[in-house]
Parts: sequence; structure tokens; C-alpha cells
Amino acid sequence: MREAPSAGDEPLDGDIGPASGAASGAGSGVRPRAPEAEAEAAATLRRFEAEREERRRGTNAVAGRIAVALAALFLAFLTYDSASTAVEAHARGDDWVYPPAVVGGVCAVALVALLTWAWRRRRLGM
Repeated sequence: MREAPSAGDEPLDGDIGPASGAASGAGSGVRPRAPEAEAEAAATLRRFEAEREERRRGTNAVAGRIAVALAALFLAFLTYDSASTAVEAHARGDDWVYPPAVVGGVCAVALVALLTWAWRRRRLGM
């Protein structure tokens, strides 16, 4: 086991712990900061936080655009698939209005609503 350093020991560069503060004259091991240093540190932290927030907003914006594009592609595919199923069912003489045409109509309405929402959001600069 190591012995605890006595108060007379001088700390080496990079030492941490109670001996490093005792040798430097501060009883608690924490050096008091000048008001200018505190203000500079606070300004640096605010700047870092603002930069991090800006990166987060940019990442969220890209993720939102990707999600809207994927949802639009999915709805377009479902609309196309339902329409082709309804056409095939009508040609065979089967029920073609419900479910294929209704599902296609709902998907088409959802696609139009999604694209309208995305267009208005982009136009308004949100």
C-alpha cells in the first residue's frame, strides 16, 4: 500500500488530489478564479452550447427531410399498388372498390396532405 503524501511534499506536474492543493497554498485544492476568467469560461460554454444546438438543429432538419421523403415514397408506392390491384380486380370482375380503391384513395389523400404540409413548411421557412 502507498502512504498518503504529507503536507510537506511538493506535487509534481499534473498531480491531482489533496497533496497538490496543500502544497500550492490553497487549503481546499481549488484555486480561486478571477472574475475575468469566470466570465471568459462562461462565454466559452455559452458559445459551445450554441454551436452544439446549431448542429443538433441541422441534424434534426436533415432527419426530418429524410423521414418525409421516405413517407412520401411509401405512400406513393401504396397508392400505385392499390390502383393496379383495383384495375386487375375490375378486369376480373371482382370487388375492386373496397378494399383496393379505398386504400388507394386514402393513401393518395395522405400523400397529398404530406406533400402540402412539407411544401407549406418549406415556403414559410420553418
